[in-house]
Amino acid sequence: MDNIWNIMDLIFAGAGIYVLYAYVLLKTKGELITSILLSKDVDIRKCKDIEGYKRFVMPKILVFGIITVFHGVLGLVNSYVVPIPGAVYGVSMAVFFVILIWYTIQTKKAMQLFW
Repeated sequence: MDNIWNIMDLIFAGAGIYVLYAYVLLKTKGELITSILLSKDVDIRKCKDIEGYKRFVMPKILVFGIITVFHGVLGLVNSYVVPIPGAVYGVSMAVFFVILIWYTIQTKKAMQLFW
């Protein structure tokens, strides 16, 4: 069972790094990695205000990426470096899920505003 959690923590950390990479691309080059932000059936060319959309989602991507990396790394530290108290890991998991729900709501709101 511990191996499953280790794999999940690695997935969280990796996904968070990918999200932060998407943020950096958006910030530096203005490029959108649509797989993180949009469903497959959304046509980016139909966006009413692409620059407004980018400004709207950029801080949300950053927050989601940081929290996801933090939660994944905390789990890996717990498994391989030093045990983390269960309450700390539980709070980290709760914060991660709250941010995940918030991020989902914000991406849906962005769809309503900009499409």
